[in-house]
Amino acid sequence: MTFVTSEPYVGHMGLGGVGDSKGLMESELRQRHIKWIVNAKIDAVTPVATGAPETGYMIESMVSAICENIAAELAGEPAVAQATWNAICLADFGDTGAAFVALPEIPPRNVTWSKSGKWVHLAKIAFEKYFLRKVRTGSVTRVYGKYVLKLLGIAPPKARRS
Repeated sequence: MTFVTSEPYVGHMGLGGVGDSKGLMESELRQRHIKWIVNAKIDAVTPVATGAPETGYMIESMVSAICENIAAELAGEPAVAQATWNAICLADFGDTGAAFVALPEIPPRNVTWSKSGKWVHLAKIAFEKYFLRKVRTGSVTRVYGKYVLKLLGIAPPKARRS
């Protein structure tokens, strides 16, 4: 297997790195005998059907801000809600994983760290189960964000009024 990315190095993640994400990702890929190619593009790809996963913590924050602003506009109030612009990633490697946090996404950051271990794999499974249940039931509650992210010292995504 070969990982191909347009980014300048493995672990860049479009964020300029998060903690020692370069070293962590290179080590994780090496342990799994996965080669990587950086600064590259792909000309063609064998399409694979995928679902529509939740694309991230930051996107949820953006959508929350949009909804609050629409509600404010409908109520004749100013639309002032803003997204949190935080990035959180759980990368699952099958039996372990790596977590990356950048608060906010763009430097200068207040928080930046990356860690790996079995706990990330378990957290990813828990999130997937939570998310699929949320989709099936049409729930808009943020239980995972409210409790699990709080355990990591990260405030759950919510729109902020300026």
